[in-house]
Amino acid sequence: MRRNDTEDLPGASAPVLSAAVLARIHELNLDYIELLAAEHNGGGAIDGQLQHLPCKLHATIASLTPSTRMSLAALPYTLYSLGFEDEKLWRSLAEPATLASSLSMSERYAQPHSHSLQASLCEVALLYAWHVATASPLAARLIYAMPEAITQRLTAAPPWYVRRLAVHHASLLMPRWPTNPGFWPDLVHFAAAGDQQRLATAKVLGSQLIAAELQGSALQSPRLRARQRG
Repeated sequence: MRRNDTEDLPGASAPVLSAAVLARIHELNLDYIELLAAEHNGGGAIDGQLQHLPCKLHATIASLTPSTRMSLAALPYTLYSLGFEDEKLWRSLAEPATLASSLSMSERYAQPHSHSLQASLCEVALLYAWHVATASPLAARLIYAMPEAITQRLTAAPPWYVRRLAVHHASLLMPRWPTNPGFWPDLVHFAAAGDQQRLATAKVLGSQLIAAELQGSALQSPRLRARQRG
């Protein structure tokens, strides 16, 4: 079997989500699961990421074995949200040109005195989203449900601006679809039970939710509903 059949087929194109991109998304998803587990084990569920997920899932997520976490993380989209579905939120953020003219070099690259795990992961995740959107806007739509307006704004921004957003707006990072009654409960339950067939079915729900977001059929962002509930 050839390594990449599309290389030898006339007119065939490479997949939108390459193996390298999927591998990085899997790694970041795994890091996100590790963050959730660390919050539970460290008692940080009150004001961290776990506050947005049902309490009954917290202990189960923390108890997942390394192999189970890897299986859960193997998705063609992120388990976390960076707020791309909330265009109003992104429009409220200062423009790069405005900040560039008002901030000195040291201010643009300043490191906060206290840097949490959430802020660190948000920084890496946001920079990678910027990279994906710059390289392939279509891939960004499939992975993050990133609207065209936000794609244009993000890709036009310099790297320092993207990093500064993550440093000063770590709350951009949230669980994906936290209020959906089936997404997280089914993923965690079937992963913990080792039921790969039902886990695969549960993973399809995420792709369906992304399609709904891209079509604009969702009446209100699940991210906003989660914040209102909190």
